[in-house]
Amino acid sequence: MLKSNCTTKQNLVQFITYALVGGSNVLINFAIINILSSITNIYSATDTYSRALLYLFDIAAFGAYSINGYLLNRKLTFKSNKSSYLKYALVLGISAFFNTNIFVWLTGHNTFYLPIKLWFNLSKLIASITVGIVTFLINKFFIFKKN
Repeated sequence: MLKSNCTTKQNLVQFITYALVGGSNVLINFAIINILSSITNIYSATDTYSRALLYLFDIAAFGAYSINGYLLNRKLTFKSNKSSYLKYALVLGISAFFNTNIFVWLTGHNTFYLPIKLWFNLSKLIASITVGIVTFLINKFFIFKKN
């Protein structure tokens, strides 16, 4: 019983640490896409051109936050020396693919008729949280798995 409580506590601490690292990644992601959107004044996937640019913005952000997330998760969350950046980037790349597609799709479907910049950021937040939970589980049981 005591071991089960200890494992549960460790998993909770690990998830919270992962969420904090993920939060730093989300801040990096939000900063980059908001700066690029501000420069281009594109906040919604209303046509092929704007959709393509939003994909490019997210790819640029991915480069920055994938390195940040890998280093912090390896050292703080999973405390692992045996992980591979290539495996991590592959999982993160797949999750970024889904994140980007959810994000771009949502920006083009503002069903609540919110101000466009607010909906843009809410779309990014919804996509990030949705994909982040699944990515945690993949990282825990595949990338940073302890033997």
